[in-house]
Amino acid sequence: MIPGRIRLIRPRLSLWTLLFCGAVTLPLVDLPHWATGTPCVAAEPIAVEQAGDRFVNFVLAEIERTRQTLPAISRAAELAAERIVDRDGQLLSAGDQSFALEPVWRAGGIAFSRQYTPGDQVGAFPQIDSPEDKVPYYRTKDFVKHFTVKRAGRNDVVLLGFENEKEERLHRTRHIKQLLSDGALIVFFGSHASAQEIQRKFGRRDNLITITHGVPDGGIVDIAGWPRKICSGRSIANRLYLWSFEAELISAFMRRGKMPGILLSVTYESPQIWNVPLLHSYKFIPAFNVTPVKKGVFGNTYLDHLSRIVGSIVPKQRARFRKAAGWLADAARKKRKSFALLIHGLAPEGLPGDPGLFTVFSEGNAYYPQLDKVIGKDDVALFVGYNWYPPRLAKTVDRAGAKQILCFTLVQEQPPTPAIYGEVGELKHYMSFDELPQAENRIYIDLKFAQYNAVLQIPGNPVPALETSSFAEDVVYWHLVADTIELLSKDKR
Repeated sequence: MIPGRIRLIRPRLSLWTLLFCGAVTLPLVDLPHWATGTPCVAAEPIAVEQAGDRFVNFVLAEIERTRQTLPAISRAAELAAERIVDRDGQLLSAGDQSFALEPVWRAGGIAFSRQYTPGDQVGAFPQIDSPEDKVPYYRTKDFVKHFTVKRAGRNDVVLLGFENEKEERLHRTRHIKQLLSDGALIVFFGSHASAQEIQRKFGRRDNLITITHGVPDGGIVDIAGWPRKICSGRSIANRLYLWSFEAELISAFMRRGKMPGILLSVTYESPQIWNVPLLHSYKFIPAFNVTPVKKGVFGNTYLDHLSRIVGSIVPKQRARFRKAAGWLADAARKKRKSFALLIHGLAPEGLPGDPGLFTVFSEGNAYYPQLDKVIGKDDVALFVGYNWYPPRLAKTVDRAGAKQILCFTLVQEQPPTPAIYGEVGELKHYMSFDELPQAENRIYIDLKFAQYNAVLQIPGNPVPALETSSFAEDVVYWHLVADTIELLSKDKR
């Protein structure tokens, strides 16, 4: 099923993790042995030297709060697995685009997740005016047709959440009312307050489960001299619970003797022709032996990985964060423009808690043609990307005489070929920033997430599962936003 020329990469794990965190201890060619799932020691909070450090520590604390909720998450996953396995139900996601896209198209996601787009709601997969053989598979009509559904059935499971509270107020009630009438199992991810409102409106229902957090709407970081709190926390919280649910859902499938179809990393081969049979032929992989996994093991192991990643981003890169925030603050003082160029994850435009420092371009696959027409001298382009360097974007910034902050993850092993993104061309991966062009107008920040995004090794399955990139990307984005606002607020005092 998997072509022999695809190299399968195993996550690099520390000895401590291997011994105590329930991780893989044998090579991929063997069935791995799993420990009891004893949680790792939580990553220590980082030293607070800049405003953005408080956001990092918020994320680390929220990871541990998610861990405490794993028993409830596991129970919800059991109910979902029963519908999907025993009743042949679909796994759908719904809500605003930032949330709904998360489980549908991510390296390591469950390949048969689809987006629920009722009525006239637009799906989260924008198409561009290019021939289908010139764009990634996920930008084609075939992908959109396969990955979006307009109606949920009685046996389906719908993961519902909103990263933007404004969108939740507009659409939550309508979605729930429709899904309840359809008889689908709804798993709602949101705040305690939202769950209380849902219960008041709809009462207790067997097919309505809420998985909730205590993160308030709006910003969560106070900066002296700035009128409003900044840095939205609900997107991180919702995703933490969502992906912990996905981890426990995988193990619930395995306890039923089913190996879920796992989406191959989009970084490996382009176009993603190897994924198509997996996407269209079956939900579960019949060719692998299935090793049952206890409840909580996958959830804890995944959260361990996230804690390690989030806690490692800032401390050894402080000088780069300070310099980058200085550039952004200086651009604001001089009335220059700053652009945020985002591959996936956060959608900050109109998000409560975002102070609006940036003009945002999203999902441009590392080349943003719009930027050619608008960027000028001494503007700043913040690229928060994936695991490749965007050469055409860098050339655009250089031609304009602007500055660029390039944030992506380095790899430990080179893939067999560069990623090819149609009209964008080759996107190479690098093992060190020293291999890249060095200049006074460039700052490189390592996002530190897993080199091919997914981190959870499933016994008997050669492809790691569960994404890490969006958490690292959000930490870097909000850290830079907070640091920049801190510098600007000092100007006013």
